Amino acid sequence: MEHSSQCIYRIKPVVRNYDWGAPARSSLVYRLYSHVAGLPSTPPADEAGNTPYAELWVGDHDSAPCIVIDLKTRVPCASRVQEATDGPEHGSTGSPSTSSTKGVTQGFTPSNGQGERLSAVYKRMGMQLFGQENNGVPILLKVLSIAKPLSLQIHPDPDTALKMFAQKHPSIVDCQAKPEMSVALSTFRAMCGLRPLSEIIRYAERYPPFASMIGTDVLECMRQAKPAEVGAIYAKLCRRLLLEQGEINVIEELVKLVKERTDHDISEQVMITLNDQYGKDICVSFAFVLNCVEIQRGEAFFIPPNVLHSYISGNCLELMNNSDNVIRCGLTSKATDTKAVMELVEVEVRRGDAFPQHVNTVTPEKTSPYVTIYRPLHPLCKFAVWLFEVPPKTHVSHSFNNGTRPFLCIIVETNDEVNVSYGLAEKGKDEVATASAEEQVPTGLGDAFFLYPNVALNVKNNGDSHFVMYLGTET
Repeated sequence: MEHSSQCIYRIKPVVRNYDWGAPARSSLVYRLYSHVAGLPSTPPADEAGNTPYAELWVGDHDSAPCIVIDLKTRVPCASRVQEATDGPEHGSTGSPSTSSTKGVTQGFTPSNGQGERLSAVYKRMGMQLFGQENNGVPILLKVLSIAKPLSLQIHPDPDTALKMFAQKHPSIVDCQAKPEMSVALSTFRAMCGLRPLSEIIRYAERYPPFASMIGTDVLECMRQAKPAEVGAIYAKLCRRLLLEQGEINVIEELVKLVKERTDHDISEQVMITLNDQYGKDICVSFAFVLNCVEIQRGEAFFIPPNVLHSYISGNCLELMNNSDNVIRCGLTSKATDTKAVMELVEVEVRRGDAFPQHVNTVTPEKTSPYVTIYRPLHPLCKFAVWLFEVPPKTHVSHSFNNGTRPFLCIIVETNDEVNVSYGLAEKGKDEVATASAEEQVPTGLGDAFFLYPNVALNVKNNGDSHFVMYLGTET
């Protein structure tokens, strides 16, 4: 295979201003995006400073595709505009495309038609390196800044996603499953997966209003559960709370009792947070139904399909399939579909998958003094995050070799004394090839890139703070 002369492309991330996002004045997403978009590094003190900056997308989903910009000037690359407008030939090999096509014009870019869409670069890379076109960018990299809890939601498995997409379900915008991994960039809280029945029973015994929401019949089933019955009992519990709205009027009484305690555990803290933001929403009770977790910077977990979850607070980097399929059942002003959520919960019950659903932590693997890899251990999570961190006063050369798979990258920490150059890695070595080591790479906060396979970066960090880049790739 043969590289073109250009093997790294600068791309402009797309910002999403969802209402749960941190306001500009405190949002990591704003800090990253402001440099790339030319916004003031300090948000204005007026109402604009309160605008939520929730997510920064680096990828090629049809709802928010990135475009290629000049490596030095940040001007959209206008070459091959027609190719970008035509878009990739989705599904040309007979398999489902990794980009969505529903309700969005192929080749749409957020730059009023100027610039080349990332999918065109990915497609061209396939021809240059392997002699065949790629179907589309298969992964999506995001940074999230969360000020208030996200909706209680679930993402479909591959078979269900295909079925619901064909049925034109309003929450299914593409035909992909959406497993996802989150790497904490700060203290980060979330609810995910159905917790052990014994823990749910303990909260029911501690708080009678919660017991009344579940009902004596379901509680008795939980206490008497045999191993073969556990999955069906979880389904019955979720059905009682979500579809039958069991004793929703006691939410206020439940939260009042929780607030009266002085030694709150994390689940009780999360319940108070949910109530403060969403009032009497029945899904406030899921703080006692799902695992509530708090992780620190550098820790990670992944969420397989068909697992209920909600992110509560903090900053994270998220990597997933190139999908935006989200079905919600509460804690949101957006449309909900509790019946569809229950269908996905019951898919897992029919499969006999293990319950309870433990938190799927990801153990980081240190592959060099400067590179850490996060690999989810799940058959549907076919991606990994690489962390490239260069300490102050350090010079590092490293080749990013993941076979034939490229990388999506974003810089989340840097300083004015960082210099980065790139070139093709010498075979079997980590050093940058001498002949191409003078090609410079921008090193601003929030700069994002598409990196061809087997490219080496030469980083000189002469500053007093770390240089940190995250890279997402397939496995």
